[in-house]
Amino acid sequence: MEDRLLDKIAEPFNLQLPEYATLEDMIDGVLPAVAKFSEPTLLGEESYLYTVNWVKMTDRPGATAVEMYTFQGYARGEIRVVTDGLVTAQAYEVEESGKRLIIGQSIMRDSFLYELSFLDEDFLILRRHGNAANMTHRYLFFCREAIGTRLTWNEALERLVDKYRNSQFPLLAVGIVVAALIALMLYLR
Repeated sequence: MEDRLLDKIAEPFNLQLPEYATLEDMIDGVLPAVAKFSEPTLLGEESYLYTVNWVKMTDRPGATAVEMYTFQGYARGEIRVVTDGLVTAQAYEVEESGKRLIIGQSIMRDSFLYELSFLDEDFLILRRHGNAANMTHRYLFFCREAIGTRLTWNEALERLVDKYRNSQFPLLAVGIVVAALIALMLYLR
């Protein structure tokens, strides 16, 4: 009986994510769980969008290039894209709502509209606006440089989930202590 009680107590800490075949599928699976922890907008000069060097994550087989994106300027400007040392540039503009972003060669040429799905100091997920059935790549997934250069896309998304799963630890710890006290009282009764 005691072993089963310990197993029940340890169960929340041993949650395993299911295996996902693609980056898009995994983002669809984890976003509902972590979206509430996101920054609400891209606005603000101190927003993580402008203060972090972002590494673009991909699930393309054999892709080994590291693409680092640095958003320069506030709400509108240039994105410095460094791909294994080769520097290129793109343009971006944050719409007034702060929840949409245009990224492309220029704002009105070869550009796409993205919506903010998730932003914190370590992760940025943008969802392309439009009908998902008409798109091959619905998301842009970025990690802080220190994370994106060390982890694969699925390891990074697991880290995102773990980061916020562990943020509920104090509540779980209190629950475990209360459950242990109740079990102890029942045992000594």
